Amino acid sequence: MKTAQASTLLFAFWLVLTDSFEVVDLALGVALSLALGAWATRFLWPADAPTLTARQAARFLLYIPRLFASVIMAALQVAEVVLDPRMPIDPVVISHRTSFTRDVSRVAYANSITLTPGTLAVDVDGNTFHVHCLAERFATDIATGDLERRIHRVFEE
Repeated sequence: MKTAQASTLLFAFWLVLTDSFEVVDLALGVALSLALGAWATRFLWPADAPTLTARQAARFLLYIPRLFASVIMAALQVAEVVLDPRMPIDPVVISHRTSFTRDVSRVAYANSITLTPGTLAVDVDGNTFHVHCLAERFATDIATGDLERRIHRVFEE
């Protein structure tokens, strides 16, 4: 069951990335998702693989477009900084303590930060995340707790 859940989520992610419903792409996506799902449940989480309820899986699928929108907005902000002749870069490292109780929540949080242009999760110490931001304004979603609340809603029932 854990392999099926992991594979299903990986396949959904595959569909988002490829945006293709051609038979070859779908077959390749299914094969790779099954292989990676089996590998992950065997080697990454052999005894205690994270499981998602149907409700959590649905919330995760609803979270993906929101993350995608955040990535696009951050990419535009990074482009603005890079294209500005003054290059207003003022890097900052912030620390943010979370209240996550599950490893899957911590991983999703760190990955969401790192996938968003202008931010990078550089270290995790328990529930404290150290995040490098290209400029202080890139830390807004993290500092206000918006991203944490979204991840909490998805994985922490």
